[in-house]
Amino acid sequence: MKKTLILVSLLIVFASSAFSHIPFFLTPEDFVEGYLVKEIDLSQIYYYIFSSAEKIRFVFEGTCLLQNISTVGQQFHMLFGVPKEADNMKSTADFRPNLTFYGPDREVLEDFFLESAEPEIMYEFFGDTYSYLYVRHDSELTKEGIYSVEIEAEGSGRAWITFGKKERFTVAQIAAVPRWIREMRAFHYQTGLAKWEKYGLGIVGIIGTTLIILVFF
Repeated sequence: MKKTLILVSLLIVFASSAFSHIPFFLTPEDFVEGYLVKEIDLSQIYYYIFSSAEKIRFVFEGTCLLQNISTVGQQFHMLFGVPKEADNMKSTADFRPNLTFYGPDREVLEDFFLESAEPEIMYEFFGDTYSYLYVRHDSELTKEGIYSVEIEAEGSGRAWITFGKKERFTVAQIAAVPRWIREMRAFHYQTGLAKWEKYGLGIVGIIGTTLIILVFF
C-alpha cells in the first residue's frame, strides 16, 4: 500500500510539474449564455477556433462558488495569445481579436488594444508549440459580483486564453495528458510528436526504472 501511494504521488508530481494548465477545447455551443469559469484562480487554458466574425464571453463570480468566500482582494491572472503559424503557412500574427475585461457593474476595467501591440513569442515546452502572446495581465478583484472577459473577432482564426496560477490535477486529468498533447499540437498547426517525446526516451526509461524499483523492491 505504501509503495502504491509513493508511485501515485510521483506520477502526480511529474505530471503537475510538466503540464501547467488544464486545457479546454471549446465550441460555439459553450457560449450560448457565456462560459462560466468556476475557479478563476485555477490554472487553466481555453482554446477556441473562430470560424467567422463573432464574440465569445467568459464570466466568473467575485464570490467563491463552493465555499461562499469573498474573493475581493484576490489576484486575477490572465494571458491571451494566438498560435503561431507553422512552416510554409501565412503568418497568423494579423489575427488580433478585441479583448475587454469588465467589472461587476459592466464597467470596463481594461480594454486591450492589440492592433499596435508587439507580440511576445511564447514557447510551450510540453506541447512543443509557439504562440504570439499579446496580453499578460495581473490585477486585483475589488468587488463582489459577476466579472467577464469578452473576445470579439472580425474574422476567422484561432486564439487561446488562460486564467489563474494555482496548479491542481486529478488522476483522470493526468491520464488524459497524452490526448491533450495531440489536441494542443493540432490547434497550433503541428503534427507528430513533441521534441521531448522524441528525445526524452532515456529520461522516461530512468523514471520507469525508478518506479519499478519503488513498487517491487
